[in-house]
Amino acid sequence: MKGIDVTLNIQKESLKDKIASILMQRIINGEIDVGEKLREAHLAKEFGVSQAPVREAIIALVSLGILEHKVNVGARVRAFDKSETIEIYQARDALEQYAISHIKDFNKVEVLKSHYQEMLEAAKAKDTKQFIVHDQHFHETLLLMSGNKLLLELWRQQYTKSSVQNVIKNFEASLENIVKIHLPIIEAIEVASVTQSQETVAVHYETIIQSIKDDI
Repeated sequence: MKGIDVTLNIQKESLKDKIASILMQRIINGEIDVGEKLREAHLAKEFGVSQAPVREAIIALVSLGILEHKVNVGARVRAFDKSETIEIYQARDALEQYAISHIKDFNKVEVLKSHYQEMLEAAKAKDTKQFIVHDQHFHETLLLMSGNKLLLELWRQQYTKSSVQNVIKNFEASLENIVKIHLPIIEAIEVASVTQSQETVAVHYETIIQSIKDDI
């Protein structure tokens, strides 16, 4: 019986995951729009790989519900309706609530502050793209403080679906006011109060969800 090249399989899977991660980040950043078709051949040429790992990455994102595949059309970034978007934000809230109740590394508070300041600078400059970059980093740091990498992976999947660009665009408050709803989270974590931290995260997401209900 011929042996299986385990090393080759691991490398192939790693490449697929890397491509999937890049595509997710492009969706978050708005570089790939909702409804936009992903072209395997174009992406394979860009990444300098065969179409196989690109196809596998696309299939993986379809299985996560980030992309959708239609016959005779191909894979596109999935659009979520109002109620689905609310559920996505509720899922993000639940994941962060759990992370906060299991914080192991309070030293990362300074990192949260740094991303908060970066968000504020981006907001003042009306730079939505940089605002989203640091908003993502802020929340990812919050998840990382729990030391649970799988939790972060699950959260990132939901963040990719969040239609962050559209939610921000339709938010009634200014970018600077959106930044400020992150501050109570930092303050609560600084005093190491799990209950207060969870409450501030809940209020954070209630504010966003209410905006979605009102504006989208």
